[in-house]
Amino acid sequence: MRIFDRPIYKLWFDRQENLALHKPTWEQHPWPDKSRDFGSENAVDGMYDDRGVGGQCTISDDGKYTATWRVDLGRVVSISHIDIYYRKDNQNHTQNIQRMAGFFVYVSNTTSKDNGYLCYHDESADQNMLSLDHHINCSLQGRHVIYYNERRHGVQYPNFYSKYAFNELCEVEVYGCNGTYGDDCFYPCPRNCQDRSCDTDTGHCSSCVSGYKGPMCNQECDKGRYGIKCQYNCSRHCEEEFHCYHTNGLCLNGCAPGYKGPFCNISCEEPYFGIDCLQMCSNCLNQSCYQETGVCKFQVMHMD
Repeated sequence: MRIFDRPIYKLWFDRQENLALHKPTWEQHPWPDKSRDFGSENAVDGMYDDRGVGGQCTISDDGKYTATWRVDLGRVVSISHIDIYYRKDNQNHTQNIQRMAGFFVYVSNTTSKDNGYLCYHDESADQNMLSLDHHINCSLQGRHVIYYNERRHGVQYPNFYSKYAFNELCEVEVYGCNGTYGDDCFYPCPRNCQDRSCDTDTGHCSSCVSGYKGPMCNQECDKGRYGIKCQYNCSRHCEEEFHCYHTNGLCLNGCAPGYKGPFCNISCEEPYFGIDCLQMCSNCLNQSCYQETGVCKFQVMHMD
């Protein structure tokens, strides 16, 4: 983590997009007085010139031992860094630093931090080490950015920590490339990246669409395999054994005799056999024959 001066750092990162701006938000303990504009959405409205109680910050309820706030970026995106501007009342910052101390930032594909990755945890041993402006390098892919703080019973926190947990966020900016990568986010993510999401530096896909593999998702599944991560085997009953479309598993040249269905996994029902199960057994006892060849299982017995 690096504490930064916004005008200097901004020149470097302006080319990346704030993916959190005006996106849907949620918080665990909203301020109970609805007449005050302290809603969770204030942290992504693009306004934080007034970081007091004038309505540009989200302020959570008092007296809580956990505080969670999150933003939904709409889909899995490639994140470069996260900027946090905390409430500071435009005057004495001591109380606000005490409330922010010990916070966590997670990136997750779900709404739960427990299913995500820990991007940052403040472990400042002294309140003079903690700033209310944070620039957090966080090169991850995810859909939800989650701010979390806690004051657990039985845990010995540093003396300067507040008694209760809060999320008092004036702005959370999540920067990254939206479907692009490289300097100036110039290059589009490879076409076979799932959701066109890739690493902002390398262009490597976070995952591939069905039928493809490799860092850039530009390699088809090996012959005989198909699907997401090429994890499935083609049917052995394809006309050419284990030969199917790498994306969906459909047999390329139809089914071998005795089988039908798009995946050639349905056996012919008696009395049918052969290609596409269109032929009927003949001169067989009970019209019972082998589904592949039509050879009778039981011959009709003729009496002289």
